[in-house]
Amino acid sequence: MNYLDVIKRLSQKRRPFFYIIVKINSIKIAFLLPMNSKKFSLLAVIVFVCNALIAQHTYITFNPAMNHIIDRFEIKNSKLNNEYFHTSTKSYRRQSIADYANNLYKNDSNFSKQDLFNLEYLLTDNFEWAKTDLTLSKKPFLKEFYKQKAGLLSAQVTDFNLVVNPVMLYQVSTIDFNGNNVLLNNRGIEIRGNITDKIGFYTQVSDEIMRPLPVVLQEAQRTHVYQGIGFYKSDGKEVNYFLSSGYISVSANKYMDFQLGHGRQFIGDGARSFIISNNAVDNFFVRLNTRIWKLNYTNIFSEYRDYNNSSYGVQSTHYSATHHLSANIGKKLNIGIFETIIFQRDSGHVSTGFEVNYLNPIIFYKSIENGLNSTDKAVLGANIKYNFLNHFSAYGQLVLSEMVLDEILKNRGCWGNKWAYQLGLKYIDVFGINNLDAQVELNVCRPFMYTSYSSLQTYTNYNQPMAHPLGANFYETIGVLRYQPAKRLNMQLKGIYYAIGYDTAGGNVGQNIGLSYRSNSIGIYGNEITQGLLTKVLFIDYMASYMLKHNLFIDCGFTYRNCKSAVNEYNSENLFLNLGVRVNMARREYDR
Repeated sequence: MNYLDVIKRLSQKRRPFFYIIVKINSIKIAFLLPMNSKKFSLLAVIVFVCNALIAQHTYITFNPAMNHIIDRFEIKNSKLNNEYFHTSTKSYRRQSIADYANNLYKNDSNFSKQDLFNLEYLLTDNFEWAKTDLTLSKKPFLKEFYKQKAGLLSAQVTDFNLVVNPVMLYQVSTIDFNGNNVLLNNRGIEIRGNITDKIGFYTQVSDEIMRPLPVVLQEAQRTHVYQGIGFYKSDGKEVNYFLSSGYISVSANKYMDFQLGHGRQFIGDGARSFIISNNAVDNFFVRLNTRIWKLNYTNIFSEYRDYNNSSYGVQSTHYSATHHLSANIGKKLNIGIFETIIFQRDSGHVSTGFEVNYLNPIIFYKSIENGLNSTDKAVLGANIKYNFLNHFSAYGQLVLSEMVLDEILKNRGCWGNKWAYQLGLKYIDVFGINNLDAQVELNVCRPFMYTSYSSLQTYTNYNQPMAHPLGANFYETIGVLRYQPAKRLNMQLKGIYYAIGYDTAGGNVGQNIGLSYRSNSIGIYGNEITQGLLTKVLFIDYMASYMLKHNLFIDCGFTYRNCKSAVNEYNSENLFLNLGVRVNMARREYDR
């Protein structure tokens, strides 16, 4: 069946729609857009007529530990990874990581034994594309399982590639050593692969039970959701829910690829991001990525759900359109610019779904928003990174939601000046000590950042911020010290201190980005960072992880959190001892 057959059949259903056919080399893509659908209509039907597509690839899931390994090699190599990927745009193609690691592995004269082990880890974890026998198991289990070190079941035959792995996390935390245990119990499966070198696919689904930390429970009582979780069931002691993500991807040519799925995004080089980050629960997205010359251009079209955990009804929706251009200038400097529009088209009587005017992948969205005379929310800004002296990487972001230059000069604390910025520095091999790496970061965010005219089109998904997890109205400093004294042993010490102003007595001081800015409790002037209920938090976390087998980790450490506020119910001081085991999963951190 070709795309004309599909269009003909849909037209017989007498539902109004229009279609666009795009041809790129040997691929034709038909975009069918229902005119009256209440659901996200972008790519309602996609039909591919392919003759000779190049190989399609899957991507690594967001993993701070693996991201650090890649950042470390880029800094140490004193050259941006222009041929493979741009580190500010995550996630990365598995083939790109394998090619990059293989290239570095051939030039190992300046690498420590830990670095060489990490390169082998990257090759093993992406064995489909690695050209080495290092990825093979010496003794497969029952001759069929774990033929590859990183694959429970794997098949690499003509026109088909498949990898199946279990995912598991079991973590226990003892609160103040008084016998009250906190629990995370996750078990699931991960599948990825390719079909005929044309279609790439990935899915992960798991069931999780959580006995939450007191601070997690306290935040859930305040926000009505658990960060990173959608609909859940609770018996008052434990919370049960599903976690799932997945996508299908197609490469139009060696420069451009498409993804359609359910997952999370991250753009930036820091521990946090004011552009888009992976804190909120997974959402539906369409992602177009184009990498050519020294440029990487990303378009992300997303659907977000509004909070509704009190019934089994389908939640209302709002949307965003984002484009981010990353450019490498020379061998050491990277500059990126981005723009995001957040909007909804539900009048209360009819919903027209996604605004088709924002489907243009290269136009300046703000000009469209003005032309529509809409109240849509625009966020724009830039990011920068500079690697130097084979040991350092300086990075930052500047993001604007609204800005009135005259008011900035007058310095009257106008609520309409909504901005945030980030400054950070990474230092590898501190004082010449191999694999001792440090990172410091400062994040500052004005009140009412990301807030909109309507509370139905804020930069949130299921009442969870899509950028920084603290929302707005805060100062934050982060320090991270990582040390790998042996091949399989990694230690991390993280410290976070932040001051934030919360709402009081039903007011709106600009911290909760899910509220409309029309409910401002302070007024036009006199708005300052941390206004409202001033709360200060000190967070210290230490964790040692030992890898027994590939992606089988034993974790042990402690967490200390001290919260001081003018309201006693927010005051707390806790010390947790953490012990866990995980398989094919990144470590779960509650770092706020």
